[in-house]
Amino acid sequence: MFTELTEAAGRAARHWASALAGVRGRMRRRGARSVHRWAAVLRRTWGTVRALWARTVGRWWEDRSVGFRRTIRTLGMLIATSALSLSVGLATATATSPWGPHEATWATTLDSTLTLDLGPLGMVSMDSPAGVLGVEVTLGEIPSQMGVSAVDATTLGETLNRDAQAYVAVVSHPELTIGRGLRALADDALRRAVLMESIILCLVAAGRLASGGRLRDTVRLVLGRGPASALLGTASLACVVALVAPQLRAPAGGGQPVAALAGTALEGVRMSGRVADVVAAYGTEVTAFLEDNEAFYSQAQENLRVAWAASEAAGGVANATASQGQVDQAAIDAQIQEVTGRQARGLTKAAAQRAQDAAPTGQPATAATATATRPAAGGAWALAGQKVTTVVLSTDLHCNLDVIAFSGVLDEVAGADIHMDDGDLTMTGSDPEQVCVDALTKAVPAGVARVATLGNHDSPSIGNHLRAQGWTVTDGTVQEVGGLRVIGDDDPERTTATGTVPAGTESAQDVGARLAEESCRAGGADVVLIHQPYTFGPLIERGCAPLLLAGHVHQERGMSTAVGANGEVTSLISGAAKGGTSLGPVTEDAYLHVLAFDDQGFLVAWRTVVLHTDASVTVGAWRPVPTAEQSAAGQTSAEATPQPTPTPSSTGAPAYG
Repeated sequence: MFTELTEAAGRAARHWASALAGVRGRMRRRGARSVHRWAAVLRRTWGTVRALWARTVGRWWEDRSVGFRRTIRTLGMLIATSALSLSVGLATATATSPWGPHEATWATTLDSTLTLDLGPLGMVSMDSPAGVLGVEVTLGEIPSQMGVSAVDATTLGETLNRDAQAYVAVVSHPELTIGRGLRALADDALRRAVLMESIILCLVAAGRLASGGRLRDTVRLVLGRGPASALLGTASLACVVALVAPQLRAPAGGGQPVAALAGTALEGVRMSGRVADVVAAYGTEVTAFLEDNEAFYSQAQENLRVAWAASEAAGGVANATASQGQVDQAAIDAQIQEVTGRQARGLTKAAAQRAQDAAPTGQPATAATATATRPAAGGAWALAGQKVTTVVLSTDLHCNLDVIAFSGVLDEVAGADIHMDDGDLTMTGSDPEQVCVDALTKAVPAGVARVATLGNHDSPSIGNHLRAQGWTVTDGTVQEVGGLRVIGDDDPERTTATGTVPAGTESAQDVGARLAEESCRAGGADVVLIHQPYTFGPLIERGCAPLLLAGHVHQERGMSTAVGANGEVTSLISGAAKGGTSLGPVTEDAYLHVLAFDDQGFLVAWRTVVLHTDASVTVGAWRPVPTAEQSAAGQTSAEATPQPTPTPSSTGAPAYG
């Protein structure tokens, strides 16, 4: 019985095995037939496409001239090789760009992550703003100030304080630092791409020379040989892998988001190591500072827009102060009534005087016979019906990124044609502070002409960066900016974290005398843009430039006019009070100005814009340029403040900042 069962099981197994084998065989045959059918379909389709291509595009191509075909082939080769070169350049780019006060090395990766390597302190990472391209930033040292001047406890403390400000600036406005680094990487990628493209084109040229102009035929012949084709493909693949593989790294760091950074520009940033512990412990304090700072300047910008609109609605004849987005309309109306009454009294007096002058001797004058027409005047009335060039003037910004952004909003609401920066844009002029230039460039609306002069806190590298960003920088010659002739030059002093020293052999008076001579030689200038007002003496004496602009003293001294050898010269000295800028909300009133010039380049009206310590903003009324007689009588700007007691400086001029 057992034997019969075993034989039956064997027969069943053989049967099913045979059946399965038959099924597999049929499936293989059907699969093979299916594959053959699909292969045949593809061959027929490809043949049809080739034939169609030959009948249409191919025939059209053959009908073109030899020169046309050569040009198209050349363009196609250039496009293909340029795309390849640019891709390799982007994947392998490296650059140096500051991160806060640090020197830093930037390199592209292909992990879509921006990673900040802090060494033993840990890692900081975030999604890359460059998309598929990642960025790895390795921090270097903070450059020493030794060799500039002696370093002591005081100067070191000042240096460390400015380092801290640089860190806070990175946290509050990371986009400026990141944007500058990405631009540096883009420049390096472009250089690499150009180099690679040049090498490829040189090889192509050498190949054409070696093949007697039959490079395509030679390449086709070589690729038709199996070993040669395989060798070439392997070598090309090896080159690509060698260039690109180092960038194909896994996202670094890992890390976790820090809750203390929620609501800031760094929300979502991942941190690991000791830096995560430090940020978790102290991040709430930094976050609170950033929130207060953002609230202050957001309110200030809103107040600026509201105050400007209110002043303009009043015809520019009244001061308008906005607080919490509101203005005191009753106070504005009272000012308008006062100005209107004063104007009417002035017109009546002028009419009576004209009637008196016109009356015959011995006969009484009749005011009724006079025509009450508006006399020529400056200020708001000078702007009516006249095309003017509008200038926004900033000075002594000292790298306060938020005040810089505020000045850009003023450009916007004022419809500025030109933005003039009167120096001390930075604190020490160091390379990391070039982000301050980037911030001002970003703040000024597109299409606005830009001119700047260098203050004692700036440096030649800051001037070079301004020029690279499209700014005109004063250089001792008359330059045309936005239709105005502007002259100025670098400050005669140089201030770093370790003190103030002469920048050259010239004093402030020497610089003024040189600019006066040059402006007279060049046929005059419309504006002198210079940081220190102690240059004004020779410029007023010669009188070849009708308007002098300066800052430096960290005070608003307003406008005054004096008589020079070639006419009246008006001076405006302005700025934020000492300590009023650099970091956080302003601690003293900060002044900006809006200037209106006629088509001859003469100043016809000006107004102040004041950012107060409570984020309120005052937009002053348009004012006429004071005459020399008014200035001599003490009738200067209503906002003029007493001059501070000067302290000696290295150039013999009073030193402020």
